[in-house]
Amino acid sequence: IFVESNHCSGEADNVPKSRFGNFQLTIEVYIKNLWNGVKRIMLALLNTRNLQLWFVCFIFSISILLFMLFLSMNGVYLQIGFPPGGIPHYLLKCFFIFSACISSIYLIHNLFRNKGDTAIVVLFSFFILTFTFVTTLISSEAKYTTFSSPNNQASFVVIETFHGEIYQMSNTRLFMKHLANTRTDDGYKPFSEGAYRLKWNEPNELVIKYAFNYMTPDDYSQEVTVKYK
Repeated sequence: IFVESNHCSGEADNVPKSRFGNFQLTIEVYIKNLWNGVKRIMLALLNTRNLQLWFVCFIFSISILLFMLFLSMNGVYLQIGFPPGGIPHYLLKCFFIFSACISSIYLIHNLFRNKGDTAIVVLFSFFILTFTFVTTLISSEAKYTTFSSPNNQASFVVIETFHGEIYQMSNTRLFMKHLANTRTDDGYKPFSEGAYRLKWNEPNELVIKYAFNYMTPDDYSQEVTVKYK
């Protein structure tokens, strides 16, 4: 009886070890397959000039989009030139999203040669591009109103769509900093209609009064105060 008890205990002790061994083997196989896949991709990129160019295009586009995302989280947006001229941030974002989607489709199709993978990437890119196109179309209908501080050291722009957004332009004309939002009734755009007043306070404080709806364009009942640099 004592011998049988030891034998059963030994089998029980071997169960978790066996399970751990299987898990370890699975991880090793996964890492090996992943490494082989990475080597295959790198060899394909090294041997094909077109793939190199598309890979650089994809990495560059994703890097710019991540950079723009980081800036927007801090209220800063790329804006080449002074609105409404120049290249607005939504067009820049649209361009780099388009570039990332097209390059990703080309890379997946030529690296893996799998119709299923290519179809998934194409479908995913289609939804992204459709959403980007709609938001870009809405932004393109925006109204722009610009003004400067009394000493002309600071420039501002108000962008009105369904609501208003107040920005300060950088001196380099490459960025704009979000300062505040404005709210009106039923999409009314008081700044493009000239229904607003500016009051400049020291130091670097701007008080903006504006009308709330088109029924009372002379009633500047709404007010927003912003600090600028």
